[in-house]
Amino acid sequence: MTGDRRIYLDNAATTRPLPAVVEAMADTQLACFGNPSSAHSFGPPAKKALDDAREFLRGTLGAARIVFTSGGSEADQLGIVGSAAARAPGRVLMSQGDHPALLQCAGLLSRWRHHVTALPVTEHGDLLPETLFDALGTDVRVVALMYGHNELGTLCRLGDLVELVRRTAPAAHVHVDLVQTYGKLPFELDDVGVDSVAVSGHKFHGPRGAGFLALSSTAELKPLLLAGGQESGLRGGTENVAGAVGMAVAAEAALTHQSAHAAHMRQLCDLVLEQVLTAMPDAMRLGHPERHLPHILSLRLPGVVGQTLLERCDARGVAFSTGSACHTAADHAAADAHPGNPVLAAIGLDRRAAREVVRLSFCGTTTHAEADAAAHVLVEEALRLRELAPRGAGR
Repeated sequence: MTGDRRIYLDNAATTRPLPAVVEAMADTQLACFGNPSSAHSFGPPAKKALDDAREFLRGTLGAARIVFTSGGSEADQLGIVGSAAARAPGRVLMSQGDHPALLQCAGLLSRWRHHVTALPVTEHGDLLPETLFDALGTDVRVVALMYGHNELGTLCRLGDLVELVRRTAPAAHVHVDLVQTYGKLPFELDDVGVDSVAVSGHKFHGPRGAGFLALSSTAELKPLLLAGGQESGLRGGTENVAGAVGMAVAAEAALTHQSAHAAHMRQLCDLVLEQVLTAMPDAMRLGHPERHLPHILSLRLPGVVGQTLLERCDARGVAFSTGSACHTAADHAAADAHPGNPVLAAIGLDRRAAREVVRLSFCGTTTHAEADAAAHVLVEEALRLRELAPRGAGR
């Protein structure tokens, strides 16, 4: 497959921006190029475009306010580290299988004398309520949770986890990484009772380099970037007006078609999974069997090196991944001396098993024909690799 016939199944890494998003951003760049903070006549149009986008995005989550950021990673760090900085030294809880955007907050948190406790997860990448309960205490200042795992697709039992925090450590700030879930499943801050939520524009057909942190009315945090004191003093720097407008356009489209697209993407996951299991009965789907995102299909294919399979399928026009695109080349190199990537190690996979994992992720416009063709290529190449492997290797 070449040219326009290429099939893109790595939407958990990034999505193609909608034409309407690109158009709206281009129009905003030209018509509202002024600085929103400027007092002259070029400032107000940019400020109005920014405020309109802010109000719309705020309403999509029922938030009291939002802070525009450069993306989901910055929103996670502002939500976790910013809230911890506003509190006395204590513990910050998260899970061992979390995204690097959460786990790598540990260095920043240490500057405020906070200590990170990374909790173990199940073989599905699920943080059990009893595990969280055992770790909770009055010294817990922040609890960070991923609602929609980026590599496994697992949806945590968010309501149960938040209820435990409110009962045992009521003063703790509860932050949720919603990067993979926003626009795909319903979510409101008040319904769950969390304090902050991180969102990234390029995960729902919006722009790269744009995201936001949604806050409850009682959330307290300190800025990590002062600069000129923009975003009500919580995030300095001249605002990305076009990025905010682009996210609003993308969010409106995602929410309008949310239910239909979720059902469609689940069908695509089932279609590919059925074909893989028919040809390779020992293959397995990772993540929770019932609570999972509609668009992510994480597979372990015993006896097949995922990176090699990726390269062979990509050469035939089918693109997917072997894990999070947020891991750097250095991370992958380190994995050669480490039992798999941190997420797969956390769910109990050894080095060999971790190398046999691939992730396919769909979007609302992926067609059944594309999913079917991709499954055919994936199965064909996987079986060829098994035939080429030394007898008994990796089985």
